[in-house]
Amino acid sequence: MAISIFIWGLTLSACAYLLMMGIITSGWFRLKNFESRTHQAETRVSLVIAMRNEEDNILHLLQHLYRQDYPQHLIEVILVDDHSEDQTKNLVGRFRKENNIRNIILEKMPGTGKKAAITQGVKLASGELIITTDADCEMASNWITRIIDYYREFNPKLMLGPVVYHREKGLFQKFFSIDFIGLVATGAGSLGSGRPMMGNGANMAFNRKVFEEINSTVPGKEFASGDDVFLIHMVAKRFGMDSVHFIKDAGTIVKTMSPDNIFTFFSQRIRWASKAKGYRTSWSVMVPVIVALFNLMLAASFVAGVFTSWFLLIFLLYILLKFLIDLPLLFDFMGFADKRRLRLYALPFQFVYPFYIVIAAFLSLFVRYQWKGRRGLR
Repeated sequence: MAISIFIWGLTLSACAYLLMMGIITSGWFRLKNFESRTHQAETRVSLVIAMRNEEDNILHLLQHLYRQDYPQHLIEVILVDDHSEDQTKNLVGRFRKENNIRNIILEKMPGTGKKAAITQGVKLASGELIITTDADCEMASNWITRIIDYYREFNPKLMLGPVVYHREKGLFQKFFSIDFIGLVATGAGSLGSGRPMMGNGANMAFNRKVFEEINSTVPGKEFASGDDVFLIHMVAKRFGMDSVHFIKDAGTIVKTMSPDNIFTFFSQRIRWASKAKGYRTSWSVMVPVIVALFNLMLAASFVAGVFTSWFLLIFLLYILLKFLIDLPLLFDFMGFADKRRLRLYALPFQFVYPFYIVIAAFLSLFVRYQWKGRRGLR
């Protein structure tokens, strides 16, 4: 009887997963590839970057920002320092002086955390459009131009762009990259289906007046992560689902470094998963629940296989089913992001994924993690 109930539970969770991924995958393919038309540059842009202990990355980012082909007189760079304890501020000051750059604003914030840093940066901004990224990122020289072209053509309230890991070394980082691609593709596909769910602040843009109007009402301030996701949800709630867009343009891809090791990876994923407790929209609640439940059943079938060998066959069959369900979205996004070489690792990754998801989901409920030298975060 118990075995029958388990099989039914696994099958029903697989059906729910299939339906969910069908919606997300069709949403991804519904998104049209955007071709930048290079409108006349006239929109003033404020780049807001929250940084903490980024001495190894900040100069690399600034070099990419000052290689942009968008007119520099229409760009201001606002770097908000979240109480760095290294040489980050000194390096920025030296870069500004050596290059005689006047449009860098270096601000020390009164509070702590990325949400407070972004809010502080927007307060200082004079641009019509705010673009956020992270200090450990790099982008193409026409990144800003392409975002502005999309903004001027469609006038969304908030835009999300693609983010991928790069320079992956070793099997672990390749797995980390596949996992991250899955997250970004899921967020893009959800948007394409008219269900804004998640995005990444490393490549996000929004109208400054929209942010000023709704920022005080954005939920999730008790979480150390989620400044991007909760803003997305609030914009969609206030201005409608079609006010949030994903820019399906490979030229707008932002690249960031993969976590160094499995401990950093889990700390990051636990931090991201912890904000799910603050989700309020039905779709953003339903998706992680379905994903967690299906993967829990998969992990349980493997554990059961230790005692009853035919459960290992059940585990194998459902892993292959999950791979086939994920394949259209995952492989197409890998092609879009020029990550085709990772397709070779996609099937082996499926055998690891259920256990990682279950562990990360469980730990996110109870564990306080460390981030940027700060301990005791939720």
